Amino acid sequence: MASSTTAVIRTLASEAGSIPCPEEGEAFYGQDGTYAGAAPSYADNGDGTVTDLVTGLMWQQDPGEKVTWAEASAGAESSTLAGYDDWRLPTIDELYSLIDFGGTDPSACQTGDGCGAIPFIDDEVFAFSYGDPDDGDRLIDSQWATSTISAGTTMGGATTMFGVNFADGRIKGYPVGSVGPDGSEKEYFVIYVRGGEGYGE
Repeated sequence: MASSTTAVIRTLASEAGSIPCPEEGEAFYGQDGTYAGAAPSYADNGDGTVTDLVTGLMWQQDPGEKVTWAEASAGAESSTLAGYDDWRLPTIDELYSLIDFGGTDPSACQTGDGCGAIPFIDDEVFAFSYGDPDDGDRLIDSQWATSTISAGTTMGGATTMFGVNFADGRIKGYPVGSVGPDGSEKEYFVIYVRGGEGYGE
């Protein structure tokens, strides 16, 4: 019964095109569009950190230069930013909580200015950079590291972590060790997080 009801709803919705947001009791009420998420809200703490007022997580504000995943992991343990010593590399759930779906994908851009693209993170709150073509990057090379390791492997058997690309709005698996014939390691932007333990579980 449920599957046939779903099929009817899909058929009706595709025939109707866009419809106004239905009220409770009306057809199509209760779908994703019915529920408003919490609007992003941040407090700049003035010390290089930002507090997310929705999740309660405190973030490093500026990722600085790209580093390898091993360097990112080690850096969390030694960071004392703003006098705190409990920084950690975020999980994929934590980092993805910063996604801003108002971003635009710059993949078609051929110039270094991003073609007017909008990042998928609030760049008035967090420092953000697209990939630098002068360094051999693509514009979309703005992948940010997490502590979430995939159960599988990619790219010739490399251990893989899930990262967020705030240039194109995607979550992907990225290698955490050597890649390519020269043994080089991919580098990522990194911001550490503290507090809010259990977020996303």
